Parts: sequence; structure tokens; C-alpha cells
Amino acid sequence: MYSILVVDDEPLLVEFIKESLADDGYHIETATTGAQALDVARKIHPDIVLLDYHLPDLNGIDVLKTLRENDEGVQVLMLTGYNDVRTAFEAMRSGAADYILKPFDIESLKLSIAKVAEKISLRNQIRILSKETLRRYTESEFILCPSPKMTKVYELAAQVAQTNDTTVLILGESGAGKEHIAKFIHHSSARHTKPFVEINCAAIPENLLEAELFGYEPGAFTDARSKKIGLFEYADGGTLFLDEIGDMPLATQAKVLKLIETKTFRRVGGLRDMKSDVRIVAATNRDLARLIEEGKFREDLYYRLQVVPIELPPLRERPEDILQLADFFLKNFCQTMRKRLEFSEEALQAMLNYSWKGNVRELKNVIERAVIIAPNGEQITPQHLSLDARRKVATAPQPPKPIEEPMIKEEPAPSSNDLPFSLREHLDNIVCKYILDALQKTDGNQLRAAKLLGIERHVLRYQMKKLGIAIKDEPTQEPAQKESNR
Repeated sequence: MYSILVVDDEPLLVEFIKESLADDGYHIETATTGAQALDVARKIHPDIVLLDYHLPDLNGIDVLKTLRENDEGVQVLMLTGYNDVRTAFEAMRSGAADYILKPFDIESLKLSIAKVAEKISLRNQIRILSKETLRRYTESEFILCPSPKMTKVYELAAQVAQTNDTTVLILGESGAGKEHIAKFIHHSSARHTKPFVEINCAAIPENLLEAELFGYEPGAFTDARSKKIGLFEYADGGTLFLDEIGDMPLATQAKVLKLIETKTFRRVGGLRDMKSDVRIVAATNRDLARLIEEGKFREDLYYRLQVVPIELPPLRERPEDILQLADFFLKNFCQTMRKRLEFSEEALQAMLNYSWKGNVRELKNVIERAVIIAPNGEQITPQHLSLDARRKVATAPQPPKPIEEPMIKEEPAPSSNDLPFSLREHLDNIVCKYILDALQKTDGNQLRAAKLLGIERHVLRYQMKKLGIAIKDEPTQEPAQKESNR
């Protein structure tokens, strides 16, 4: 069981937390000052620290930084009675795993501790990586996201990385970080010294994709004057990441399936089989099950790919990652552009409130733009982020398409002072469309059309007259009834 150090200058609160957590099997140590906390931490090396922000001798952030310097693996939960975004951001930026407001419910605290324990479990699983490999990966990509949902993703990815050949299918929205997980798997595996090669199947024309993947022999087609090595051959011993595999042509899918099953392939125009020891990691944001039903994706390839499916949650479902990623991107762009910038409290709150439909890719682009336009040495504000403008573009209603019916009035051209369309005439168009559809389905029988629309016949006739739809006199009984009365 994990060891926990509780640091707070309120003795009654410390004792209450100690008794509550001891019942769950944790080993608990306590401290009432920052200096005492650092001394105890050096002796017992706790897994988790519950740290009060306001201590009588030292600032909680300073204690946090020292704890992390002495043991980068320690997980710190910052406790504070002030709901301040700036303080929360500073704590997370300094390495805190979570930020908890006082007064708190003990069960909520236990839940937060359980989430942190999951991160420790992940850390233990990826200890098999050399420190140099993990350092090289996290510096070249981005930080391991701390949210509980991403912790589970990393745990599964770390597990599958230990298998040498298992194929992986990563599912998730565009921009959510599928390439990031694919590289995490590669760098966590025994293949990390070999190439990691990626290709976007949707970005390569259909007639060129096969040649890119498998290579070709001289004379295989026009302009094929020399031999070309394909990506499967180049990535031998490593990992090939097939992004947007849902857009791969069926003919190419069949050849990829053969390679997965036999580890052999042929270059385009070639006569002999060649071997390739490559792990395939595929990704898509499309519904492959639906593509199979539509005959656009091979079912046998689908089952071979999804030996281990990994579902990547969108950024809006893991707000714990937003500020961590934002700070990481800010540091990188500031270093590249030689600027010194920081986020204002309003900017931090704006990022937390935004929906991020473009996920991590959108967050990265927003911060890059902000770093470009923000004056050097100042704070990044919501105006630099332009999130309100992005939200308006994403949610702006589109003008309705005109209804192509000869009996529907054309809307008059709006003046420069008018709205884009007349709401009343647009609603009339919709009503007219429904009435015409109902009359067509009932062969012009108004009584049956009214029943289909869920209105009375006289209401239907009123609307028809109002909208200029021709009204034909007819008996009020339905044809079946007329026959029975004869």
C-alpha cells in the first residue's frame, strides 16, 4: 500500500485525515510546517503528499518544488481554502497532481488519492523504459497528460508495448493525440531503437498509396525508372503508423492484411516476396463498423487491427490536461520565438471554459497564434487567444437551404439592413414542405394527410389556403369508407 505524508498547520484536520486514510490501509505520516514536511519526506520518501498551500514557515509552492526536486516521482495534492485560478495554475505548473479546495468531503479526497494512485501505477509500469528513452520521448513530443482518463490510456499502451508484434487500433476524434499514443507505444517497446514511420492514408492519392507502402520495381509503371523502397521495408524492425486507415482503398487493405498475417509483401511490379518485421499501429476517427456495412472496409482486416483497441478521449472530457498542455506549448513556442510570456488568470479561465472541438491540435494552434501576436514580456490575455471568435464560427447557424418546390414562394432578396432571411417566410416554407409531402404520400387525400400530420382537416385546409396550395373539393370520408357505404 502507498505511503502518504499529510502536511497542514491545523492539528485537528491532520488527525482527521490520518484516521480516515489509515482505515483504507495507507501508511500515514504527518507534519505541521514546511521544514518538518521536507525533513520527513527525505526520510520516508512518500508516494503521495497532501500539502497545504498556506504554512506558517514556508510557502506551499516552494515546498512543492523542493519535494519534486528531491523526488520527481512523488505525487502532490495541493490543499487550499482559496479558489484562485492563478494559484491552481502555479501549483499544477510546479508539478502538483491535483488542486483541492477546503473544506472538502473526505470521500472526495479519497477519490482524488485513488486517481493519483493510478498515475503511480502507470509510472511503475513504464519503469522498464530507460530514463534516456523516456526523456527523449517526452522532450520531443509533449508531457504525459495527467488526467485519470489518459492515465488509463497510457497504462493500456504501456502493456501492449511489451508485446513485440501485436497490432493496435487507436480510435478518437481528429486532433485528440492518436499519433502521440502511437509514438508512446513505439518508444515504450523493444522496437524503440528502430524507425517509427507514419503515413496519412487520407493524404496520399489512391494510385500512389500502394507504391508508398510497398515500394516498386523499375518499369512497374510509367516513370518508374528505378527501384523504390516502401515504408514497410524501411520500417523493418520498427513501427509503422497508418493514420486515417479508414480511408485506405480496399485493394491496398488486402495487401496490408497479407503482410500482417504472413510478414511478407511484394513491391509493385515485383515477382518475389519480401519479409518485413514491423508492428502496425493504425488510427482513425471514422466508424469502421459502418464502413464495413457499406462495403468500404474489410471485416477481416478490421479484426486483425483491433487486437488491442485504444479509445482516446477528446480534450473536452479531460479538463485536467488543458492547463498542463497549454503551459508546455507556451514554453516551447516562447523558446522557439525567443519571447517571455505568461498566461493571465482570465486566459487560463477562458481555456478551461472552451469546448476544444479541435482537441489538442486546436489548443496548440491557439497558443502558437497567441505567442506570435502577444507583445514580448507581457501576459497572454483572452483577446490573444481569440476563443470567442472561434466559438462563434463553430456555432454560427447556417442559412437554411431553399426548398425546391414549385408551389413554395421564393423569399425576396433582403436589403442591406435586413436579416439573412425572413424567419416567418422560412417557417411557412417548412410548413408548406410538410403539407406537400403528406399530400403526395396520401395521393392528395386531405383527410388522410391531416391524420398523417397530426392536425384536424380544417386546420390543414386553412394552411393550404394561406400558403396558396390548390384545394380540391373532396368527400370527407376516406376511400375505404366510401366503398362500404355504397
